[in-house]
Amino acid sequence: MKNRSENGSVIVLAMIFGTVAVLAITYLGSSLATEYKTTVRYGLGYTAFHLSESGVELAMYAITNEELGDSDWPSTGDQTWTFTDNTPVGQYASNTRVRVINNGDGSYLITALGSVDLGSNPVQRAVETVVQQGLTEEQEEDGTGSGAFDYGLVAKDAIKLNHNNPGMKIASYDSDVDFGVPEFGVNTGFDVTVATPSTTDNAIKVNNAYITGSIRSGGGSIDYSNSHPHDPFQNAIVLGPDSTQAHGVDLNRLSIDFDGEVPDPDLPTQEGYNVLSFDQNYWQNNQDIEIGSTNSSTWVSTERVNTNAQGTLTIRGEVVIDAQRNLNLAADIVIEPGATLIVMAGENIHVNASSIAQQYPSQFQLIAKSNRDVVLNNFDVFTGVVNAPNSNVRLAGVGGTPKSQFRGAVIGKNIEVTNGTEFYYDVNLGDGGFDNSEDGGLGTVPVGELELVSWAEVSPSRAFD
Repeated sequence: MKNRSENGSVIVLAMIFGTVAVLAITYLGSSLATEYKTTVRYGLGYTAFHLSESGVELAMYAITNEELGDSDWPSTGDQTWTFTDNTPVGQYASNTRVRVINNGDGSYLITALGSVDLGSNPVQRAVETVVQQGLTEEQEEDGTGSGAFDYGLVAKDAIKLNHNNPGMKIASYDSDVDFGVPEFGVNTGFDVTVATPSTTDNAIKVNNAYITGSIRSGGGSIDYSNSHPHDPFQNAIVLGPDSTQAHGVDLNRLSIDFDGEVPDPDLPTQEGYNVLSFDQNYWQNNQDIEIGSTNSSTWVSTERVNTNAQGTLTIRGEVVIDAQRNLNLAADIVIEPGATLIVMAGENIHVNASSIAQQYPSQFQLIAKSNRDVVLNNFDVFTGVVNAPNSNVRLAGVGGTPKSQFRGAVIGKNIEVTNGTEFYYDVNLGDGGFDNSEDGGLGTVPVGELELVSWAEVSPSRAFD
């Protein structure tokens, strides 16, 4: 028979081995749990990475299809748009944030952050990419073509900016920002160009204007005023983003190498339109006129147009008004969101409407079919483009304060701007806002394919610094 001491030793050994076994099992369980969490986190890291990569793809699609500024891609600043998606991944909540910044030189900075919810410590991966916008075949073939709208004020022969103190203000702006309302020096930029391909000396004369942009001629000297040494702001001012001076003409913003073409406008045709004929008396006898309907194309053929100064012309869908003779737009024009209006005339064009103030200049194109004069007079706001390369074009505001605002672009043979007008060039007109296709209609020209300039994975904590 074993004695009691031997039995006690067995019990102690059993307890020791049991404790060791429990500790081993506990350690193994803890190790397995940690390894499992590590494996899960590792796998979700790949998921977060793919979310960020998909965000880059979504951004590139939005750029090439001109969806920046839509409800899915709201603007969050000057030339900046964001996108957010909270679609869950399996059983895990997730978030994808994307930011697109237009660098202004045809390139875009895309930052995407993918995040998978894993309690208090989410799994995140971030990617930063720069892509460069290429030219479409059409843009390469057209060159400057109707792309003279890519500049601002472009004349075949001569431009005269003739103002008394205080001088006119000229700048660029983005119609996607602040609902298309420019404010000089606040949401404006330096992309506007006052230009002519003329080689004649002094084809461009700047009496008193504050230009945040450039002036270019085709070879002739540029004439600008500097005769007020005691009040430099009464002189011409031309500055760029890299100018070191506060006023005066930065000679780096002047050049004589402008070789842009100023072609005749491509006129739309009636094909595909619902054609209506209006008697010339229709315009005078009706104070408030509505033309077109949503998602439809309407062509109005008429001898001449003379709208009632107390009335309103409302446009829905895609509308073309073709006047064989003269055009006098005195009624205010309301172009509903998504609608477009082309107005053509074979003789003199006068616009006396106080307000043409839809958000996008690309919604309204005024075309001179001949070499007759085009006069925009006594307007508060004109939002659109004037395509009159064979005409003398005159912009005359109402004077006083606030100044009249022209928002868009102008092509003419000779251009004169006077009487306190502020001119703002919409940079979106240089991004394919105009359709230079054969039918000459307004619409969207797809941007060229995007080329990858750089790609890098970045720290999630610094992705949106």
